[in-house]
Amino acid sequence: MLKNYFKIAFRSLLKSRGTSFINILGLSIGMACCLGIFLFVQNELSYDLFHSKAEDIFRVLTIDEALGVSSSLVGITLPALGEAMEDQFPEVVNRVRMMPRGRQLINYGQQGFYTQHFAYAEPSLFEVFDFKLLDGDTDNALKAPNTVVFSESMAKRTFGDDDPIGKRIDIGNQQGLEVVAVMKDITENSHLDFDVIVSMEQADTTSGFAQFLRSWQSISMVTYVQLNQPGSEANVEAKMEELIRTNEVGDNFKVTLQPLKDAHLKSSGILFENYNLNKTDEGYVYTLAAVGLFVILIASFNFMNLSTARSANRAQEVGVRKVFGAFRQQLITQFMVESVIISFVSLMAAFLLVSVLGSVVNLPFEENLMLYFLSEPSWVAGAVTFTLLIGLFSGSYPALMLSGFNPISILRGSFKTSTKGVLLRKGLVIFQFTISIVMIIGTTIVYDQLQHLRNADKGFDTEQIVTLNIGHPSLQQSIPVLKNKLEQNPNILATARTAGMPGRTFGRRGVVPEGASQEDTWIVSVLSFDDSYVELMGMEMVEGRMFDQEIPSDQQESILINEAMAKELGWNDPVGRKIGFGQNQQTIIGVVKDFHIASMRFKLAPLVMFFNPNGGGNLAIKFRTSQAAAAMDFVQTAWQETYPNSPIEYRFFDEEFGQQYASDERFGRLVFSFTWLAIFIACLGLLGLSAFTAELKIIEIGVRKVVGASVSGIVVLL
Repeated sequence: MLKNYFKIAFRSLLKSRGTSFINILGLSIGMACCLGIFLFVQNELSYDLFHSKAEDIFRVLTIDEALGVSSSLVGITLPALGEAMEDQFPEVVNRVRMMPRGRQLINYGQQGFYTQHFAYAEPSLFEVFDFKLLDGDTDNALKAPNTVVFSESMAKRTFGDDDPIGKRIDIGNQQGLEVVAVMKDITENSHLDFDVIVSMEQADTTSGFAQFLRSWQSISMVTYVQLNQPGSEANVEAKMEELIRTNEVGDNFKVTLQPLKDAHLKSSGILFENYNLNKTDEGYVYTLAAVGLFVILIASFNFMNLSTARSANRAQEVGVRKVFGAFRQQLITQFMVESVIISFVSLMAAFLLVSVLGSVVNLPFEENLMLYFLSEPSWVAGAVTFTLLIGLFSGSYPALMLSGFNPISILRGSFKTSTKGVLLRKGLVIFQFTISIVMIIGTTIVYDQLQHLRNADKGFDTEQIVTLNIGHPSLQQSIPVLKNKLEQNPNILATARTAGMPGRTFGRRGVVPEGASQEDTWIVSVLSFDDSYVELMGMEMVEGRMFDQEIPSDQQESILINEAMAKELGWNDPVGRKIGFGQNQQTIIGVVKDFHIASMRFKLAPLVMFFNPNGGGNLAIKFRTSQAAAAMDFVQTAWQETYPNSPIEYRFFDEEFGQQYASDERFGRLVFSFTWLAIFIACLGLLGLSAFTAELKIIEIGVRKVVGASVSGIVVLL
């Protein structure tokens, strides 16, 4: 019997090739959209879940409630807090402290290499997290001072085919660090990533760094704790509050715990977490899931529409079958089998589409899609179940309707004049296009938001600026030589030395504004640069003057502030007023127009700027637009002449600043792509219905043409 169902189903599909093609095309595109969205959503929701203790791991965050702070939640905390929690809280079974430093120059022999994700960390890193060690002393990695763990790819890049274990490298002022282990490259679905990790263990417990680790006076340490059970975090948070008050931490600081699984999707409002790579917003993920649901509904309704529309053509088949004794259940099964066959053919086509076009929307898989799915039996079972459900759902109404025909009514042809099927088709079409219009409106809103992020006034220029990273102490003494060489080239418009660039994390300092209450706690962002920086960046002075290298007092006694700082303080005439930094009082000599020091998701932050012509590990270079290639060639030549043994490391500022919105851009591309596919599917279904309507009106069209109707008139009528 089942074989007969399949045989008849294939014959029916071949007989109605046009309808079958439209059904398969629409369903395959809809399934491809769902498959692509599933891969994206599954990847986003899987962040950090590969750790066996993921449910027990929490990140310690700090809440800064001081005046002058733009974003109160930060991804760093007190250095001494993690160790004290492990020692004093029975709920805390382990902790790991780390200090991610991003790109860092390391030296091996006479060669220099830049890391991508450098960090200092405690040896408990490999106890709390499941980062796999492949080679070396895997049981004691990072437990000894001056030891290093390399990632597999970084070890290959640095040491080639040589065994890295036992090799020694230099990092900044730390020399002779020993490589003791090699770690497997961390998977992409981790909010933490490292390629070089240096031990935080100290041989001298009285050293400055050892004392820093015991400090309760700064907010500067990334800390994770492992609890004995997830439900105890509320109790731990209450104890944390008591602990920091006991150690005389300022009343403006509070601490909280964030589950590890939330670090990727629920951290968009957290500052000072440059180590949290590729973080996104959970709203994006759920929005895309909704888009996937809408798309598959549109495709399924297309299927139902066309199958219902073709029902009249199959009415005689149903009538004959019933006359010869076919039961309704048998007819339902027959039509359901046809629907399920179309669904599985569509699934195969969807796999092909995603495999070919997945790279266009940056789906998170590199290998063959079929192999990727077959690697997880649960995914295979899910895909089969999903396809069956789509087939059964899409074919349910047509099957029930066709099987319920009265043989006598069929022979009389009365169903062709019934309005029941027509009303259903019109209702489904209206529903499809309502969803499509909603998606178009949503896409327009997303597009407008992205355009705002791209084009809103940031308060500075981003074009034609490149920044050189010269943070290594041994390189900084030659920066004036490099600057002098660069400024001799006519394609270089300006150079400036700075401690940071907008979009990167700026430091914060406690301040005491003139006239402020002694009970108020003020903490603001700070930045230092030379006298060329403001002009190079295209920033504006709205009041007072810029730093002047010819005025000696500017370096020790003068500061600039931004408009947000003046507004926060309520000063209409800030020039000449003083702000205290500890025992040092400095005078405001100018006000800079507000500019975004972080992502434009955050409000404009109060900022104090210092004059430091000989400090800062970044050199900003502005070049002529028309001579960009020649300018960059000269920059690289000048670098090699100045630092022959060190690789150049530079970034184009517009690309670097734009990286903050990478997740927004990716979300926008996915929404745009799937929305237009949904509209295409809806139009495809409408095309099929239009063709069927025209087919039903063949006799009417013939009569109209006989009595003189023009082709254009009939087209307009249809």
